[in-house]
Amino acid sequence: MAVKEQIVEGALELFKRMGIRGVTMDMLAEHLGMSKRTIYENFGNKDEIVEACVILENESMQAMAQSILNQSEHYIETYIMFMWSHINKLRNVSPLFMHDLKKIYPKTICKQAGEFDQYMKERMVEFIEKGKADNLFRAEVNPQIVASVVFEFSKLLRSGFEAGTNSLNDFPLADVFEHMAVNFIRGLATAKGIELVDYYYEKHKQIR
Repeated sequence: MAVKEQIVEGALELFKRMGIRGVTMDMLAEHLGMSKRTIYENFGNKDEIVEACVILENESMQAMAQSILNQSEHYIETYIMFMWSHINKLRNVSPLFMHDLKKIYPKTICKQAGEFDQYMKERMVEFIEKGKADNLFRAEVNPQIVASVVFEFSKLLRSGFEAGTNSLNDFPLADVFEHMAVNFIRGLATAKGIELVDYYYEKHKQIR
């Protein structure tokens, strides 16, 4: 592995565990087993490392998405697998990571999150339209409205990292997301669709 890649992967690991502000260049050097000089030979400052980490994380998310698409046998199963993937991410990444990105690097996170959200919103509309065509989702459901509601809720979850902003802080974000995601799709579904949702939910259900 190239030194630059090693630095980015090591930094992302620490950032996810401790947040960005909690990681100093000395800590990163110790974690990587290399000198600060080596780090600065590859990156001019911490901001450049953070930028590279965000790019790496987005690439990882895209690879994960493709893997799920390749493994799933039905688009309802695809939804459930995406749901569990995101739940695991919420469980394994410190809330400080996203909080620090939003507070300290707003341009980076807004640009990257905005691009990803727009892509996923378009896919969500397609997903709902396909479900309606297959009589798995109710005919009166408006795909554009539903997709917009989902992503407004996603923004609410992001803001929930700030202490005291809303009552969701009383619960683990992974649990909040799971309840939202499962009941969201069941609310859209016909009786036939609910059977499929419940089947794939049980198939991929994970021990807490």
